[in-house]
Amino acid sequence: MVTVKIPGPLRKLTGGKDLIQLEGVVTVKDALEKLIETYPELEDRLKDERGLLREFINIFVNNEDIRFLNELDTELKDQDHIILVPAIAGGQGKRRVKLYFPPDKVKEPVIYNLGHMFKIVTNIRKANVDEDFGWVSLEVEGSDEEFSKAIEYLKKLGIRVEPIEGDILI
Repeated sequence: MVTVKIPGPLRKLTGGKDLIQLEGVVTVKDALEKLIETYPELEDRLKDERGLLREFINIFVNNEDIRFLNELDTELKDQDHIILVPAIAGGQGKRRVKLYFPPDKVKEPVIYNLGHMFKIVTNIRKANVDEDFGWVSLEVEGSDEEFSKAIEYLKKLGIRVEPIEGDILI
């Protein structure tokens, strides 16, 4: 069984449910189809007029962005968790992520570099850093494209990136 986390803005279309259990789904695409089959009003919010996933819908499987996995063909297994995260209109939304730094990156100016390498604005909300390990709760504002580039850069550095639940800010 796979669990899908429904964000607040879409819960009115699922009868107020925030968690939906799906059985018999093999890929993220299967899960979305089953979700839409069960809750048909979701289709307009998740798919465009061509039947493709809307660009402003971000999907995470076990806190990994499917854009960095196998996209809609990402395979699912029992007990996986899917999180649907609609971006703010206009593609300039604020997102919250938690970064986990390995020992060799703790003393590097990674967050400073993000703001200079990509067209994003970063704002540290919480942090806990010592000599061997660190985590930072970070608010990031910028376009979907720049956000994706920044996340890819962080992952290449070996920094674990996880979305913070309910990361849609106004």
